[in-house]
Amino acid sequence: MAPNGELDLIRRLRQRIGAAGPRTLVGVGDDAAVIEPGGELILLTADMFVEDVHFRRSFASMRDIGAKCMTANVSDIAAMGGFPTRAVVSLGVPGDCANDDIGELYDGLLEVLNAHHGEIVGGDIVGSPGGLVVSIALLGAADRERVVPRSGAVEGDVLRVTGDVGASEAGLLTLESGLPESEDVAFVRARHLRPSPRVAEAQAIIDVATPHAMIDVSDGLSSDLMHIADESGVGIALDQSAVPIAPETVRVAEALGIDVAELARGSGEEFEIVVAIPGSELERTAEHVLAVTGTKVTCIGEVAPGSEGCFLKKPGGGRVELARTGYEHLKDDGGR
Repeated sequence: MAPNGELDLIRRLRQRIGAAGPRTLVGVGDDAAVIEPGGELILLTADMFVEDVHFRRSFASMRDIGAKCMTANVSDIAAMGGFPTRAVVSLGVPGDCANDDIGELYDGLLEVLNAHHGEIVGGDIVGSPGGLVVSIALLGAADRERVVPRSGAVEGDVLRVTGDVGASEAGLLTLESGLPESEDVAFVRARHLRPSPRVAEAQAIIDVATPHAMIDVSDGLSSDLMHIADESGVGIALDQSAVPIAPETVRVAEALGIDVAELARGSGEEFEIVVAIPGSELERTAEHVLAVTGTKVTCIGEVAPGSEGCFLKKPGGGRVELARTGYEHLKDDGGR
């Protein structure tokens, strides 16, 4: 911990966080926050981020680390159909982190949360004998009729994904390999270091469609599709040829000598939204989301009977079993 100590750091962070919002009766500085709930449902998500597993200070600025950690939490709220409201942030701080470093981390946290009208209302700071640890518990709010779990997909639904996938993993691989800087490399690195939560896109989908299931792409497209299958008791038919991949990602994959299709299926920390909706709502959903947010939405397959399992549709009409190719904690070695 920095020489000025915990109390000085907390004082500085309170200045950064600012005044509490109208429904936060007691915010940072007391034993607990006091919140007056409104008439909406309350959503709650939590994530922990560990240095050299989720981020590397050798690759990312402290502000980028803070922004990405908060993005992961906000994305979870977005995928449920809600908006972020209040966060509690706890840190394990190693001795080589100065107070200014932690201030920059908070600037990143607040940049993402404030952009969606949320606020930090408390947390804890302790010393860490190892690397930096960031733990976030985030509250969100949603109207009862707009909450969308993973578990409602039904046979015949079409599967759509916002944006494109593969860039985040490509960006990490360029950082690990030291691939020389170029416009393509800068594109994928930015997507790895500074992804954006799709709050507006999720809301736009709900505005015009009847989503049966939604999830954000955090573990990898194939793994997250299989989460929908597991929770909904259905199968998944993924059309690999339809999976949207940015041209920059394709060129970086070629430069790295890796299979871009496999990259796109396994790339985590994309934070795009996958949604299962009735086929009759396909066209108007894509048109509305593009008009409101500027983000494309692509059909990538359909929900199959549970007896068929999860599979990739091959261009010639065959199929192969869909594998969970994303990262899995306590199983995979190394970090994202």
